[in-house]
Amino acid sequence: MSYQLTITNPSADAPLIAYAAHFAVAGRIRHTEPVPEDAVLTVALFDRDGRRLRYTRQTKKNDRTLYTDHPDLTRYRDALDPTLSGLKDFGFPELLVKDLVEPMASMRDATIKCFYSDDVFKSFIVSATDTAHGLILDDGVGFTDEKGMPYHVLPCGTYTVTVTLDTADGERLAEAEKSITIGHRKNQALCRFNPRSHKARMIRWCEEIGCDIMNDDLPGYLDAYLGTWYYHMGLLPMYRASDIALYTEAKIHMFVYLTDPTSTSYETELAFLQTRGAVGDPERFAAYHYDIGEAVLDEGTEDEKHARIVAFDDSKLALCRVDAVRDNVTENVYELNGSGTVRAMTALDRVTACVGERLAVMGVVCPWQMNPADFVLRRENVYDIHNRVEKIRYEFDDGTTCERTLMLERTDCGQPIGRSVFEFYHLFTVPASWRGRDVHATLYAVDLHGAVNPSAMATLAVRVKA
Repeated sequence: MSYQLTITNPSADAPLIAYAAHFAVAGRIRHTEPVPEDAVLTVALFDRDGRRLRYTRQTKKNDRTLYTDHPDLTRYRDALDPTLSGLKDFGFPELLVKDLVEPMASMRDATIKCFYSDDVFKSFIVSATDTAHGLILDDGVGFTDEKGMPYHVLPCGTYTVTVTLDTADGERLAEAEKSITIGHRKNQALCRFNPRSHKARMIRWCEEIGCDIMNDDLPGYLDAYLGTWYYHMGLLPMYRASDIALYTEAKIHMFVYLTDPTSTSYETELAFLQTRGAVGDPERFAAYHYDIGEAVLDEGTEDEKHARIVAFDDSKLALCRVDAVRDNVTENVYELNGSGTVRAMTALDRVTACVGERLAVMGVVCPWQMNPADFVLRRENVYDIHNRVEKIRYEFDDGTTCERTLMLERTDCGQPIGRSVFEFYHLFTVPASWRGRDVHATLYAVDLHGAVNPSAMATLAVRVKA
């Protein structure tokens, strides 16, 4: 028999783990024969002096003793996995317990959170038990050692993760190890990775600005175990408690695109930064956007189709383009394939229109520092947000004004892929009274309380043909 272990998570050769974050340890098992049913899989963390600080152990292959009634668990709908066999076969060590009759008696025991099959192993290392012992946010569980004693936060420094596979009699079948560093990141991106054209550009951008892309799973996050992703799943308070550790010390580089109101980016990460006053500190926060509003446009010349990434300037409101659109286009909805666009005008000093034409004004607002008291943490590790940018006020040179809400929704071949708190796509039909004129408008961002932010302002001129 031959067995080989490979650690795939953490994925880098010398990974940096965020201070005060739990981290997953997972990998592959290569084998010439099936793994014994009672093999012992152990994951351990050692300090530089060789002292074991954490460990998890599993003595049963494909252990299905999962506490699936945990109140914090988000999973597929019952209709998709009615017996939960998909979840149990997949393996989710965060929910492993010793006895399903009394699951909470062992739910907090971190030393049993380990799973293996013939082909994979999964576990995680706890940083600290709770905020009293060093976590940034409580994880909703409060993991302890096997004696019920709390873990104090793992300090910054270098460590070794080991994974061993033994027979029940103690014969070593395979082992692997990886050096890690626990510390603070210097730069951290805050961005979404959908749709595909945007994801590809974000990967390149993160490399350009020196931000590592977080590809590794975080404890508490449950992958799409039936194959199709519909929404975030797992013990999400736990996942968010580790995720937020990435944002405590680093300079944050936020790319403002498709920031959905229910996303972790908005409800947890950005809201957390608001509570720390970081959004108003240029040493801690910078924001960027596409100059034309999308990574790629279907309309326009080659130079106009592909976006440049630009930092917000002194104004926190940026106009990106004006589209002439078809009659079937609705306010604040943009179809990525360009089917609703007649022409896209990205040169904002040369916007033209005809009477009766429908124009869509596309723009993006940079988050600004609001009152930290307007962001209230819930036990799920998302924030109740009591203020946000809400509307754009248009003041035209003829003295008329109007207000339109934000929340641009993007669709891909008619299928919604998300809404954006900070973007807008506002429709106007050119009236006969504008014929032959250069029409000027000043735009202001307005918050939920009705306050106008004077630093979030832009101007637009449209030449209407005679």
